[in-house]
Amino acid sequence: MKKKWLIFAIIFLIASGFLSPKAEAATDYGSSFFTNVALQNQNGDPVTNFKENSKVRVAYDFVITQPVVSGETMTLTIPDQLKLINFGGFPVNDASGNTIANATIDPATGTITLTFTDYVNTHTNLSGSLFYNATFNSKNIQTDQVNPIQFPVNNTTQTINTYISKVTTGGGTGSPTIVFKQGRMDDKDTSIIHWTVTLNNALTPIDNAIYTDTLGTGQNLLGNATIKYRDANKKVLSTNVQPIALDSNRNFELTIGTLNNQSVVITYDTKITTKQKSYTNKATLSGDNLDAVSRNATVNDYGSGGQGTGTPPPTPPVKEEPPFIPADKQPIEKIVETDFGPIEVVKDSEQDGKIKVIYKVKSGDTLPGVAKKFDVTVAEIKDWNHLSSDNLQTGQKLQLTIEKTLLSKITVPTPQKVTSTTRVDGAVNASGTLPHTGDESPLIPFLAGVSLVAIGLTFGRKN
Repeated sequence: MKKKWLIFAIIFLIASGFLSPKAEAATDYGSSFFTNVALQNQNGDPVTNFKENSKVRVAYDFVITQPVVSGETMTLTIPDQLKLINFGGFPVNDASGNTIANATIDPATGTITLTFTDYVNTHTNLSGSLFYNATFNSKNIQTDQVNPIQFPVNNTTQTINTYISKVTTGGGTGSPTIVFKQGRMDDKDTSIIHWTVTLNNALTPIDNAIYTDTLGTGQNLLGNATIKYRDANKKVLSTNVQPIALDSNRNFELTIGTLNNQSVVITYDTKITTKQKSYTNKATLSGDNLDAVSRNATVNDYGSGGQGTGTPPPTPPVKEEPPFIPADKQPIEKIVETDFGPIEVVKDSEQDGKIKVIYKVKSGDTLPGVAKKFDVTVAEIKDWNHLSSDNLQTGQKLQLTIEKTLLSKITVPTPQKVTSTTRVDGAVNASGTLPHTGDESPLIPFLAGVSLVAIGLTFGRKN
């Protein structure tokens, strides 16, 4: 019994798999619409020579060569020799700010996917460009020589021969610093910048140290500051979290205290409020026995972007309204007697089974009442007659466009005149009766008829 149920369950699952409807995935056009790719520096200039630590801007052009619909996509894959700097998505807009496609970046697969919006359903001749920023992947490049890098274009590849030179540091370990600062954008939320400040790596004795931070434009503080005190081996001794707020000069201060053979690491975040190419903050450390030492740090926006264009659908021609002719100026073809009184029919007004008539307002008429009589709306009557209120005046003429069949229903039939002919020799005369014998009284024919009946009865009895 169990085997039968098992077989039945397997058959059911197989049948469900074949018979259940499967959602069709939206079409992905890959790189088929991309026509060209170029490598640029951060100023947008074409470049093919880079240092191994350079920031590379990859710029693409695209032309949509066939009709596409919203929800469909096109996809680019990042070459193995490059690593994306920024993983934030971005829109591809036209000059008016309308979004043609939205781009998302998947760091796991190294792909950029652009999903078309409703814009493509109504626009034609779509084209544009986009760019993303990257660095070189040290594992997949050869320094001091030409590296052929293949980029997906038109569902094939375009090779750009790129010379990548090695960066030499000049040897040495560098001098210990009093102030060092750097920042970076968040990998997932590119509107947040993480700032890190390192104080007194030189391990100089500093009495009553005060740290001052000055925020540049386009950003505001986000949250608190974290202060970590470290020993000479950079081991964290203690951690302190302090609230921070900007003064009128966009500064905030932290009391560090006396440092003796210690260094300090300060971290805090800012939120981007205005889109800029770069964001700069200034770090300053001072003490009773230390003149102020400052260091600037700049974070560049290496986000991606795009722009495009499309031809909008043609604007339908504006339908010109005919000039308004008052009811008492309309050309009248005829007057028809109806259940609602005489109605004037406007000459040559019949169109699409409707006809224009002129109704004269009677005492007691209201706009809703007139509308109900003729199966139209109050708004239509006001529009046809350019009325600004619902008030009506007795004798006022209203022009109405009504169904022609309705006019037939409410028309009062015209009485017909009966025309008879007179016949001679017993024919019906003009009044529809037999010809008279000279006596106009109806009593005589009646008595004559009664006499004839009596005579007939008498003869019947004799027989």
